[in-house]
Amino acid sequence: MINTLRVMDVERFATKDGPGIRTTVFLKGCPLHCPWCANPESQSASTQLLWFEAKCTACGACVAACGQGARTGGPGQKPLLDRAKCLRCGACVEACPSGALQLSGADRTPASLLEEVLRDADYYAASGGGVTVSGGEPLTQPEALAEFLSLCKEHGLHTAVETCGAFAPAALERCAPWLDLFLFDVKSADARRLAEVTGADLAAVTANLRRAGALGREVVARVPVIPGFNHDEASMRAIFALARDCGVGRLDLLPYHTLGKNKYAALGRAYALGDTPMLTRAEVQPWQQLAASLGLDARVGG
Repeated sequence: MINTLRVMDVERFATKDGPGIRTTVFLKGCPLHCPWCANPESQSASTQLLWFEAKCTACGACVAACGQGARTGGPGQKPLLDRAKCLRCGACVEACPSGALQLSGADRTPASLLEEVLRDADYYAASGGGVTVSGGEPLTQPEALAEFLSLCKEHGLHTAVETCGAFAPAALERCAPWLDLFLFDVKSADARRLAEVTGADLAAVTANLRRAGALGREVVARVPVIPGFNHDEASMRAIFALARDCGVGRLDLLPYHTLGKNKYAALGRAYALGDTPMLTRAEVQPWQQLAASLGLDARVGG
């Protein structure tokens, strides 16, 4: 049986997902449901259709292409989408001339992904970069992920994984030999609040954070700073104490942003945080100073 990874996207020349210039491979499927997620199409492991209505020119090409009656509409009208009828076959995506339709979720072999990421090997070497696998939660696909990472290491590439921490310990054991860096989400130290808002089990996430640190690899805690969730001194102090207790000395503080907000509408979903404004770097800097006072190396941004 050939291992495949369910891939959401491949981003070349990424600079916020680890050191240097990198290629970031985004996988689909995540056990959490963070309401601020910038990649909501990564939460489901299934293939999904995104319709960006603002790009739609009402040309009717998708209506003609759909054999299931999922797209309906008259001449000059933006078509309706019946997701219950949609088979996510991609016919409408191929027919759309404006890029208003996108299909998220393709099965890729580790070898085909390696071929793609090696296109920029010279840039990795010159900048100290490499490959980062993000998501979704990459460690929910451990067998194919381990194969991909091992291929990357065979070619001398620096490897990183960005994880929410909600994975089976066996997945970490399977993939760890080929990982150089863990970018590990630490969202909250309040178990009840974390479970209520994101679905995460704090005890399990913390145990996995300790396991990652015990491997001797570099671990960076990534803290999304979210208004109404953890953007307060008590929450930040507790997060910093948890990170320090787990042996993590470096943290990236990630200001809340709404750059992925339009994807929710494209998926037919409501955005839970409504019109909550983005945080500026200046609004997050007090937490950077607090972390420094506690002996931690905290940086704003990745």
